[in-house]
Amino acid sequence: MNDQNPTPPALPLKEEHSTEPVLSQKATLSEIFECLLKHPHSLINTIRQNDGPPALAAKLLGLTFAAFIIFGLTLGSFSFNEQLWAAPLKILMGVIVSAIICLPSLYIFTALTGTSLKLPEIAQGLAAALALIAALLLGFTPVLWVFSQSTESQPFFGFLVLAAWLIAVGFGTGLLMKMLKHTQTTKTTPLRIWIGIFLLVTLQMSTTLRPIIGRADTHFTSKKRFFLEHWIGEMSPEKTPIKKKIENDPRTDGWQDKGE
Repeated sequence: MNDQNPTPPALPLKEEHSTEPVLSQKATLSEIFECLLKHPHSLINTIRQNDGPPALAAKLLGLTFAAFIIFGLTLGSFSFNEQLWAAPLKILMGVIVSAIICLPSLYIFTALTGTSLKLPEIAQGLAAALALIAALLLGFTPVLWVFSQSTESQPFFGFLVLAAWLIAVGFGTGLLMKMLKHTQTTKTTPLRIWIGIFLLVTLQMSTTLRPIIGRADTHFTSKKRFFLEHWIGEMSPEKTPIKKKIENDPRTDGWQDKGE
């Protein structure tokens, strides 16, 4: 006969309660912007404890749209002409579509961590992460603008934009990791996998909506290409004769992406 006492069930982990204050529903855009950069846990507390209308999410999306439009104008200034409106529109479209596409998988991968976060909280967390990404890119715009006006090297300028995007996504999605840890969830691997998926989707979206840097005969290209294949093709020596051939074409300013 076994006289050992049964092992008591494990107690659920208690959620972390930060001492940072919750944002008011009437918080201004500047206050939310500063909170994103300086007090992310205060923003997370607001999302977790907010039972009212989604005013915070609307303001976060407003910040996201404004910052991405400015970032897009900077990229469009590399070629000017129609790219001054096409590049901001494409970047905004790519970010919105990528977020919509990746939201269901974000919920699933977050649920696999065992967190207590609900779908509305996850959606607002994604909005906050996009706003932080946009804020960081806004900080890079003066540097990118200098190079957009001082160099004609499309591959080099594209490399700078890619580096800025990778840095911004790395810090921006880190907000989701903080939000997950706020619930005392230690299993973070599923969310890290989702961050990789989101990054791949955004990079592919930039290729699907090409050209964003440089000009072409059409605003969109119908030919399907993997983003790595597109980058390698743009940097290949075979592109040089094409650029020289159209150098005197006033419509292209010597640069053209035929979407090949």
